[in-house]
This record gives sequence, C-alpha cells and structure tokens, in this order.
Amino acid sequence: MRGLIILLSLVFAIAVTVEVQAQTTGVVVSPAVAFDNAVDYGFLPSADASQNVVALQKALDGGHKTVVVSEPGVYQLDGTVYIDDDTRIVFGAGVILRKTGSYTHVLINRGVLTRTWNQNISIDGLHINVNKVDRFVSEGDLTYGMRGHLSLLRVRNAEITRFCCLDLGRGQFCIQVCAFDNLLIDNFEIRGDKDGVHIGTGRNFVIRNGVCETFDDAIALNAQDYPSCQPIQGDIEDGLIENITDIRKPKTSGHFARLLTGAWVDWHKGIRLQNGDTVKHGKNVYRTVMKLGTNEFVSVEAPVHTQGVWTDSSGLKFIHNQSDGCKQANIRNVTFSNLYLRDKRTGFSASWENGKYHRAVHPETKKEDRPECNVKIINVHGSEIVNLITGNSNIRAWIDKAEVKGSLFAMSGRDTDCSLVVTGTRIEKGDGKHPASDIRYTGSGTFNLVLESMMQERDIRLDISGSSSTRVNGTASISSLNNITPVTGDSIKVNNLRKSYNGTKWE
Repeated sequence: MRGLIILLSLVFAIAVTVEVQAQTTGVVVSPAVAFDNAVDYGFLPSADASQNVVALQKALDGGHKTVVVSEPGVYQLDGTVYIDDDTRIVFGAGVILRKTGSYTHVLINRGVLTRTWNQNISIDGLHINVNKVDRFVSEGDLTYGMRGHLSLLRVRNAEITRFCCLDLGRGQFCIQVCAFDNLLIDNFEIRGDKDGVHIGTGRNFVIRNGVCETFDDAIALNAQDYPSCQPIQGDIEDGLIENITDIRKPKTSGHFARLLTGAWVDWHKGIRLQNGDTVKHGKNVYRTVMKLGTNEFVSVEAPVHTQGVWTDSSGLKFIHNQSDGCKQANIRNVTFSNLYLRDKRTGFSASWENGKYHRAVHPETKKEDRPECNVKIINVHGSEIVNLITGNSNIRAWIDKAEVKGSLFAMSGRDTDCSLVVTGTRIEKGDGKHPASDIRYTGSGTFNLVLESMMQERDIRLDISGSSSTRVNGTASISSLNNITPVTGDSIKVNNLRKSYNGTKWE
C-alpha cells in the first residue's frame, strides 16, 4: 500500500509540474533529480508542530529533488523550514500548513543564513493558515527586513504557484521576495490585513492571476522601504503584473499597488541622519535606526561593518544592508494589465515617503540623482470614485484603456518631474458624482501630458498648479488652458476646438 501511495504521489507531482511549466513564461526551474514524499520523513497531520518542522526540513535538506506533500490535512508548524537549491515542493489538494507558537517565516530559502544566493526554487499549492501568529524579527537577525510568511531573499529562478492564505494578520506580509532575478508568482488568493505580495529589488518577473482582499496594499513594489520591511534596496525592473482583482473590504487602507522609490548619498562627517535614512560609505549601504521620529542626528563616525548592527558613540545605529555601492532605488519598465479594482482606495501610490518611519530621498540628494518610477497601466477597471494614480515623486506613466470613476492622475510633490500619456480611455459624462478634475498636478516641478485617442463624452478637466511648468499635447479635448506653460508647436483641443501655440499665443 505504501508503494502505491508513493507511486500515485509521483504521478501527481509530475502532472502538476507539467501543468505549471506549460503556463510559465520567462521562468524556468531546473528539473529536480529525485522525488520524495514528505510522509516518509514523518511529516503528518497527526504529528505535533515540532516534529513536523524537523520532518519537513529533513525532506527538503540538500535540495536537488521534488518533495510532495500529498496527504490532505492540517499540518502544524512551530518554526521556520529552509529551502535549498534546485528544490520543488508540491502541496496536494486539502493540505494546509498552520502556524503555531511564535516565529516569522513558514518557508524561506537557506541562503538567508549565510547571505548567499539560492537558485531554482519552486513552491506549488502552498496554503498557509496564519492562525494569529504574527511576529517580526529583531534588528540583529540575519533575516531582519524580511517579514513575509513565505519569504525569498537573494534567489534566481523562483516560482510560487497556486498559493492561498485567507487569514493574513496586521503585522506580517503574506508573500515577500527581495533581491531576485527571474520570478513567477501565478494563481494566488490572499485575504486579510497586511500586504498581499510585497516585492523588493529585482528584475524579470511576472505576477498574475490573483485575487486580493487586503486591508493594506494588495501589491507592493517597494524598491525602497522601511528598514524593518526591506533588507536590500535597489531597482525593480522588467515586470508584468496582470489579471488581478482587488476585492472591496468593509474597512480598508493602503492602496491596490504601492510604488516606492528612493535615493541617498555618501556618508560624510557631519551628515544629518534620522530614523530610516539610507547612507552609502564605500561600497557598503546602511540604514539608520533610532527611536521612531523625525529628529535628526549629526553623524561623525563612519560605519564600516559588513554585517549586522553597529552603534556609534552617540547611539546612532547603522544596519548593513548590502555592499553593491547602490545609491538609487528605481522602478523601471513595469506593466500592469487587466486589473479589476473593486476596493474604495487609491489604485497606485508613487511616493517618496518622508516621516517617522523613514525618509526615502535624503535631503542632500541632487535633483538629477532622484529616482524614477516608470510604469504602464493597461486595461484597468475601477468601480469606486477614487484616484487611480497619486503620489509625490517623479513618475512616468502610460494609462491605456482605463475605465475608472475617479481621477486618473493626482500628483503633488516639490520640484518633481512627471509625465503622463493617456490613450484609449473613456471619459464619461457622469451623474454628478464624478471627480472635480480628471488629471491634477499640484506639484511645483514639471509635468508633460499627452492625451490621445480618447473616448470622450465631455471635456477633460485639468487642475494644474500655477507654480508648475506644464505642457499638454494630443488629439483630445480639455476644458481649459489655465496654468499651461506651452512651447512652440504644442497642440490640443479646448472645448473641442483645435488650439496650437505659435510661440507667443494659442491660436
């Protein structure tokens, strides 16, 4: 009988592998060379939590295998299990991993313990029951900054497919991946309070086919973040996020997608630092951690350590993040497509945060060194009167085929550089509940707006700051040229009449 169970498990694992690989584009996990059933190591619904941690760890140790958990049931775990290279884990129908005790990560790659990279990790069919076990790691911990129940840090070629968590708490993220190359997250359902999918620096990724019902952000692309939420900072590049539904909750906060960028400077004697600041010294990048607040401290002793926490004689703490000489954290070439936004909250927040938790852009950063956020948003459907894009940072955005009830764009900020291209989007006449403006820029910097191929039932309402330098071009019709600062050749319709700027006036 045991032999028959193992044979059926192998057939199940192979079938799932073929199905998932057929759906995957751009992410290939090397085939494992052996198959193991976790039951043979004592991983059982009837076992206690400590025994299950030991058993699943033994099943995964060494990697280079596919591990199948085929017996339905609730498996208690009271500690973290680590994943090695070339490992595929397949959880069958009805398998749930339930947290007990007090710890942070259910699964994480083993490289976090030595600050090394792992590769070729695939997790399929994982269902986590948080069970109110929400815990952060301390500042000196090797995993500080990683707070996902499922976490991956420094990974190449990673897949997370058929994932489910229905009781996410207030403290921990659900899925967190940081410092990656080649990532697929496909087919997920996440419900609860904290961030659903939280992504740090990395490149080449696809996040698709998901349902989120979260109090905090459904999708977070945080190239730069609070010290306790991000162990490595840097660019997020070349990604596709598609086929996601954001379900409305009775109480909500956050955004459908948070887009955080940042920049910092070289340490020098006398530099003023506050909690959450980033600073570079040599090739090393550090975060400063003090009592929460915006009080600045004068730093006179240079950090030189390459791991953990160092405290100078004044009490200023420096946490080593990385040693790659990075000074910016940008978001580049990321496309969001086929989105259904049902929650009553902002769609996208592109921000440079500045508060008691951290300061995303250090005040000494030169304007030309500030980070950028470059995204495309295609085929988005919003059912609530909320802003689609807000924030206070540099952003270059393209909105195509949007149907939303609130403002398309509402950016502020000081001395920012923004551009927006809107195409193929419906501007409805509305029933009196529409927003006061469709596109708003109240910042003091530059704004370049292009409006093409619109489906209009009325003129597009602009709200432009008089302290900005704003241009507008395209084939659409706007309601007013107030506070527009054109250059020769700019052209747009006003009240459906074509206007062109000849260098001195519109005509």
